[in-house]
Amino acid sequence: MLLKNKKMGRIGLLVAFVLWVGVGMAQEPEIRNTIEKFRPTNGCRIPADIKFRLGATHVGGKYCLTEEPFIIEGAKKLNELGYGIIKLWFANGEGNPKGYMYHSDWKVTRQTTLKELAEHPYYRRCFDMPFSVFALSISDGFPGNSTKDLTVSLAKTEEDIYRLSLYLLQTYRDREITFIIQNWEGDWLLRGGTGPDAHWEINGAPADWKLRVENMCKWVNARQRGVDRARAEVKGGKCKVYHAVEANRVMDGRNGVPSVATHVLPGVEIDMVSWSAYDGVSEDGVKMYEGICFLKQNMRPTAEMNGKKVVFIGEIGYPENMANRTKEEVVRMWDTFMAVYLALDIPYVFHWELYCNELKADEFDRKQYPFRSAADMRGFWLIRPDGSKSWAQEYLESVLKCAGERYDRMGQ
Repeated sequence: MLLKNKKMGRIGLLVAFVLWVGVGMAQEPEIRNTIEKFRPTNGCRIPADIKFRLGATHVGGKYCLTEEPFIIEGAKKLNELGYGIIKLWFANGEGNPKGYMYHSDWKVTRQTTLKELAEHPYYRRCFDMPFSVFALSISDGFPGNSTKDLTVSLAKTEEDIYRLSLYLLQTYRDREITFIIQNWEGDWLLRGGTGPDAHWEINGAPADWKLRVENMCKWVNARQRGVDRARAEVKGGKCKVYHAVEANRVMDGRNGVPSVATHVLPGVEIDMVSWSAYDGVSEDGVKMYEGICFLKQNMRPTAEMNGKKVVFIGEIGYPENMANRTKEEVVRMWDTFMAVYLALDIPYVFHWELYCNELKADEFDRKQYPFRSAADMRGFWLIRPDGSKSWAQEYLESVLKCAGERYDRMGQ
């Protein structure tokens, strides 16, 4: 839509941006007051279903605590901690998929399909655990800035998602369970990675950015069609399958940089939007609040959603091993996050993550071996390498304990 009328698209985006900034600035005091009202430590009532709103991602941790297959260890641990939702990576590989190496013998290949992956005993064991929501991060087939004819590749993407969705809907039709098929951080996909060239907010967008946006819209539409087809064939079951697009540079979009939020979401219809929300972190929570509202403003929900605009938090964390942070600082930030999410009735929040996957020396080193000590890592964890609970976990545990009641500081 934006590509067909470039001039009007730019003008429309500029007008929307100016209006949004004006409204946002005018509302900041009101937003702050709302956030304080919903801050758990100010005595906010915690939803009775908070267990089924809070969870974490489990992938790529640089340590393990048992000799069970790593993916199963993590799912068991999150269930044991009392969380009702979980996010897992969902990708094939040669032998063992990246991120799930420890004590594992996957025997998968690059040719293993998404449906076959869902049938794998390791995933089946996870899916049999009592979580209400499984978010599956799948980024296969994204064409990037390819100028080739995408007909064949997009048809394969659609078919793969269709077969996976159909399998899930049929296999779990008698169980109250939700699967969310989503991508990893969409703005990094759009920009081709996380290196210096990907920082469009500094260096400007490349000459081919419109092609990248167009290709992403086609890819998103293909995935959504796959989910839609499967849902059309399986009706009346308790199992639900949804498709979400994840954005991660929402603030760049608000500042006029081409982004998933401003250039992809208006051009597609999708079930839900996920936000990897690190760019929304601020002490008062206003950026987080406004970012969620901005995503809702720009998204176009499918008919399946009956007009409801669903935005959830696909990733958020506050690493406790960075910047000499104290427990009080970490708890205060998480209390701010929760205040925003409760105020806006966010359905799902996924902490990044169960076991930390990022090193202080090189946050993009994704090798799982050798095991690392707590001192080596940035501190994106609920459980530390020695098995102790992180400050974030202690806080979130206290929130879970207050389900249906006003938050009690003594629960911390």
